[in-house]
Amino acid sequence: MRGMTDHMDFGKRVRFYRERRGLHQWQLGELLNRSEDWVYRVESGRIPVNTVKMLADLADALRVHLEDLQGNPVLLEDQGDHKASVPAIRDALMQSRRLSGSL
Repeated sequence: MRGMTDHMDFGKRVRFYRERRGLHQWQLGELLNRSEDWVYRVESGRIPVNTVKMLADLADALRVHLEDLQGNPVLLEDQGDHKASVPAIRDALMQSRRLSGSL
């Protein structure tokens, strides 16, 4: 899924991954010991999720990597001919981390 949700804001990514997992807002809320209204407000961008524990719990409940939930960060603004090098290096490093975790 890497790259598919990078253009979305955080709340829309939460909704995308929740729907992909087939959960209703109330079900995700129960997994997190939160209300359906809390999930709605996160997805609509009305409240931030700004604690590391809640981000980790949310990623775990949605069964995604924390990096995917947060979006693909931009490391720097490229001005030269090497525009594709940073994303390519990042993807290669992430791929090796995933492979080593499954071995």
